[in-house]
Amino acid sequence: MRTILLAALLAAVLSCALAERKSYDGYTVLEVEPKTEEQLKFLVELQHGPELLDFWTEPTRVGSSVSIMVSPFQFRKAQVLLRKHGLKPQRTVENVQSLMGPMWAGIDDRMHAKGGMVFDINNFNTLEDIYSWMGTTAANCPAAITCRVYSIGESSEGRPINVFHISQAGSNRKAYWIDATIHAREWIAPATVLKVLDNLARRGDANAVRLTDRYDWYILPVMNPDGYKYTWDSERLWRKNRRLNAGTSCYVTDLNRNFNFRWGTEGISTNPCAETFCGPTGGSEPETQGVQAELVRRGPTVLASVTVHSYGNMWMFPWGNTVNHAGQTCERASDHAELMRVSDATANAIENTYNTKWARGNSCEVIYTTTGGTDDYAKGVAGIKYAFCPELRGSNFVINANQIDPSYREFWNGIVAMCDSING
Repeated sequence: MRTILLAALLAAVLSCALAERKSYDGYTVLEVEPKTEEQLKFLVELQHGPELLDFWTEPTRVGSSVSIMVSPFQFRKAQVLLRKHGLKPQRTVENVQSLMGPMWAGIDDRMHAKGGMVFDINNFNTLEDIYSWMGTTAANCPAAITCRVYSIGESSEGRPINVFHISQAGSNRKAYWIDATIHAREWIAPATVLKVLDNLARRGDANAVRLTDRYDWYILPVMNPDGYKYTWDSERLWRKNRRLNAGTSCYVTDLNRNFNFRWGTEGISTNPCAETFCGPTGGSEPETQGVQAELVRRGPTVLASVTVHSYGNMWMFPWGNTVNHAGQTCERASDHAELMRVSDATANAIENTYNTKWARGNSCEVIYTTTGGTDDYAKGVAGIKYAFCPELRGSNFVINANQIDPSYREFWNGIVAMCDSING
């Protein structure tokens, strides 16, 4: 009888979860390719304008394709707008819900089989299981290193923003910083970073031993805990944090537009409902504030910071803005050549893992113009010379769990090459 009651309770919990999840039935992904500067400018304006379309890949340059998710209610208007400007939209995903079904089915089967979610380093995990695993891992670190989990602040909904610190005894040790999940829907980012953390904390291979012997490591797997939890509970493709903007019905903010360095100048929206809303002021969000303060505090010892996103196979670095914010020529850092040297070594190591192709360079030139990002703040304010922003593998935000391990393996090879290139 007890077994039957437990099974019934679990079924009820799962049924409730399914009922609360947003359906993307009828949502479509359109792809267009701007052929002229005028078309490119229109797409940039559309991205940050009042139509509130969700750009999965952003307008970067003439000849580069752009993917846009549209709801059933937006579809006809979006088609008209795009064609009016000479663009020819093609459907690349007929029904976004078709991506969600197999993903949730796998998660629900996992919950049924184990009587609830249990952390799996080779799968996607809930925020609660990630935090629990971090604590257990810290408590079981090898004797050669010291591990601890500490909070750099609380999210707008009161959740801790937890960093995993790996260290050894000794003075004047340099460090590396890795963070992920500033955008809640990019699940491959925390999954990949957690495997890096696991390898370092276990000293799982020769490179992990060497890199933990020589450096401290600060790893923040989930910078946006409220948003990440919301992607599990309600809306899988949620991007921003979860603080309601005063005076509106919209939630702010795109945290990767909110850092208080060159804030609110380019590549942002001032519409609180837009996906790229930069917030009411620079550094307005508690999540941003926590990371800003920690980057500044750790900056003098940190050799490189890596803020991990998905998707697109890119390894980028500052700056994200154009010269004088004029929207014509991207501004390059004074040490651009040195940043490119390390990026080439890193991206080449990643490519050599599975014979993939990765773009690399200044983020403004490689992907698009943006301001208020983590990497620009790390370099411009915290003084971290090597500030990088990779976009991991994948062709959309709903990526199969079987891609976690290859993502980790290529990313880990890149991290090793980055460290050796910086301070070999």
